[in-house]
Amino acid sequence: MDRRQVGMLFAVWLVASQPLCAQERFRVGSATAEITPPVGWRRAGGFSEVISTGVHDPLYTKAMVLSQGGTALALVSNDLCSVPRELTDAARKLASQETGIPIANIVIVATHTHGGPEYYGPLRDALHARAKKENGGRDPREPIDYASQLVQRWTEVIVRACAARRPASLSIVVPHQVGVAFNRRYLMKDGSTGWNPGRRNPEIFRPLGPVDPELPFLLAKDAESGKAFASLTVFAMHTAISGGAPFGACYPGHLQTHLRRQLDAPELTSLFGEGCAGDVNHVDVSSEQPLDSQSHAEQVGACLAATIAQALPLVRPIAEGQLAVRSATIRSPVRPISAEEYEAAKGLMDNLDRNRAPFLVVVDAWRKMFCHEFWEKHAGRLPQEVQAVRFDRDTALVALPHEVFVELGLAIKSGSPFRTTIVVSLANDLDFYIPTRRAFEEGQYEPTTCPLAAGCGERLVEAALGLLHDLKPE
Repeated sequence: MDRRQVGMLFAVWLVASQPLCAQERFRVGSATAEITPPVGWRRAGGFSEVISTGVHDPLYTKAMVLSQGGTALALVSNDLCSVPRELTDAARKLASQETGIPIANIVIVATHTHGGPEYYGPLRDALHARAKKENGGRDPREPIDYASQLVQRWTEVIVRACAARRPASLSIVVPHQVGVAFNRRYLMKDGSTGWNPGRRNPEIFRPLGPVDPELPFLLAKDAESGKAFASLTVFAMHTAISGGAPFGACYPGHLQTHLRRQLDAPELTSLFGEGCAGDVNHVDVSSEQPLDSQSHAEQVGACLAATIAQALPLVRPIAEGQLAVRSATIRSPVRPISAEEYEAAKGLMDNLDRNRAPFLVVVDAWRKMFCHEFWEKHAGRLPQEVQAVRFDRDTALVALPHEVFVELGLAIKSGSPFRTTIVVSLANDLDFYIPTRRAFEEGQYEPTTCPLAAGCGERLVEAALGLLHDLKPE
């Protein structure tokens, strides 16, 4: 064997022996666009008409695109109460065509801020139709086509984030945040189920469910400078602190402000995903102290950022060369509804705020409008997409549609084969609740909103665990 052949063999051995991570580094990019609608638009978060009176802080859509080898993932977080399937389907398709990222690898979530706009669904449709009838075919509250604008902005930030990708390192830490979130369903002393039963209510016996204290924080740093430039935080607590009529991002907006200070990263793009918080909010019923909603939202954002900053010395690097994504669609049975029930529900919604109907009666009518729509469009079997991401052999993420109960998120984490499993809800679809079977039996507000049959939550858990086990390397 001559010297040239020896040299060629050495070169082949050198390439083959390089670790996979050296050939498949993470590349990460981020982008942001404002999505605040015009002042005077209806505000979300309730079952009556609330008109925005200003902007406490702007609303944003934020994208982070990660790629490794031939695999790419787009995460998009939005300061919105929900992200309807019709719109996310359109944006994901357009973004996929523009970037080559598979539709199944694009996750669009709502932070669930109640300071966002009411722009889709039975409540908006009823108020919109009434306004047009009373104003010569025009709704003065909706001067722009906001839904189309959202599709455009979502597509835009994914494309821009994809183009902005650069070599980066990823790391994760999962501290616990205690004393901030509380289960809002209670067993009352008379055996009934209480929902937000009020502070210091003497009839409360105990909470009916747990909370999830985990605060996963995924951080991207520029490989060359070491500067943090994008992050994902997930916390299982309703984004419903900020009250009043102005638009606002609630505590995730304040979280970004404080993370930028804590990390000395003034340009950090901070994505937020609400964990499984269908039955969890910020109200401590054992406390008599009144809360100012805006100041408390800022306190929570600052508290989460401080907890993350204290845990940063314990971050674990995400190993390279293992990024993978899986997606599955299940079909959940829709609760039955008669023609008479639908007409009664429609009549109530058409006269919303004028008929003085009790709260749960309005909620039930809202749910029946969805039931009717899902029977018409999907023959009584609603498609629900579940996505799972493997970052490395120890770290995974699950994205679920709708407002999922905390017990279901904990069941996914408990059954996951991964050391760390992040679970985010309100992905790619609407914001009705997904309770446990037990909660359907217990009743109250959340099960009343759900157009799906009992067992819908457990089916999501089963689908998620199937994807996670499929992704777990041997």
